[in-house]
Amino acid sequence: MQESTAPQTGAQPPSKAIPFRPVARATRIESIDVTRGIALLGILVVNSLLFAHPIMVGMSPPGALPGVEPASTLDVVAWSIVTSLFTFKFISLFSMLFGVGAAIQFERASAAGRSFDGFFARRMLVLLSFGVLHALLFWFGDILTVYALLGFLMLLICRIGNLPLLVLSVLFLFISASLTAGLEILEQFSPPLEPSTGEPTTGWLDAMNRGLFNPAHPEWILGETRAYAEGPYLDLFAFRAITWCFGLISAVFGFGWHVLSMFCLGVVLYRVGFFGDAGGRARRLALGLALPIGLLSQLAATFLQWDSAGLGLAGAATGAFLLDFGAGVLGVGYAGLVVTLVRGGWWPAAARFAACAGRMALTVYLLETVAMTTLFYFYGFGLFGKVDRILLIPIAFVTWIVLTGFSAFWLARFRQGPMEAVWRRLAYGRSREGRG
Repeated sequence: MQESTAPQTGAQPPSKAIPFRPVARATRIESIDVTRGIALLGILVVNSLLFAHPIMVGMSPPGALPGVEPASTLDVVAWSIVTSLFTFKFISLFSMLFGVGAAIQFERASAAGRSFDGFFARRMLVLLSFGVLHALLFWFGDILTVYALLGFLMLLICRIGNLPLLVLSVLFLFISASLTAGLEILEQFSPPLEPSTGEPTTGWLDAMNRGLFNPAHPEWILGETRAYAEGPYLDLFAFRAITWCFGLISAVFGFGWHVLSMFCLGVVLYRVGFFGDAGGRARRLALGLALPIGLLSQLAATFLQWDSAGLGLAGAATGAFLLDFGAGVLGVGYAGLVVTLVRGGWWPAAARFAACAGRMALTVYLLETVAMTTLFYFYGFGLFGKVDRILLIPIAFVTWIVLTGFSAFWLARFRQGPMEAVWRRLAYGRSREGRG
């Protein structure tokens, strides 16, 4: 969701400073916009299950939860495809591009002789407000809050050299994967769920009064399904707010480290010219090493996750570690593949189309939420808990295509997306810096 422009050679003297403002359309790097647009598609494929079903149903292999309907063959096929090729991979890619955007803005601020810190801090504060409103009013799976909070660390990260940043990226990814594996081990030792009485919870107070505060419990899942599919809104809001809090906690003890790792890596990739003429070697490494190693790790992780009970504690922990760590590796491979295809002139019309979503990433991300919650929540079509996993994949693709078409329509008439205009106006602070 950051701006992309051609690499600079370094900060210019103040007497030759360039204006510090949003970049012109002609100077954007198309490969960055295309990669960001495709990342939004992959994220929606994963998130569609969390939009359409209770959170623990969406996060667990089919049939893994007691008291939930057994898995069909198509459920297993859909879960295997999404876990192997999508889960964590595209949010890794998107996080990488957040780091790229911060590196671009740091470079441009230096070239303009302007302070990066105040501008970027304002930008993160605005993003934080967007994230909190998005989470509480629309969907618990918001990533903007995590990006904004971790984004303040970019004030330091953008001043660190490439080699230390690479070391930090690997270290943070290892920490994330280790914490994820540790949580999997703890889950294996958790006491079995109490038998279900068939009575759903009706919000936070009911759960507390009954001593039931476990999103994996069948009664919690029944209550969550009813709240989203039938209402009332206060019940829906209670489940959404509680789940969002769970997500923030899990970010501290797991995936937040993964996001931070990708931030660091994105800065390095931009500096070495990964998205431009100078990045041929880096892209070849991504295609020759990261892509095959990442794919193999994710296939192994999918198998281990599916048969975690049969393979015991070591198998479950290994599967969780590989899924997290290998997703970061595969994200680099995906980036190398997309950029290589774009720069090689493959499917130029498709690339231009995907780039429209990338240029309006914040708007499209929020519209994905509006579209999916309208489809699945009670105040829309009320399909929550009623759509099979296998159907969610084409639903995600169609939704992305429609929203990308809207982006192309909008950008043919306006310079930037509506949410991007608000964000940049508030971040730059003065209207004359928002033009150009």
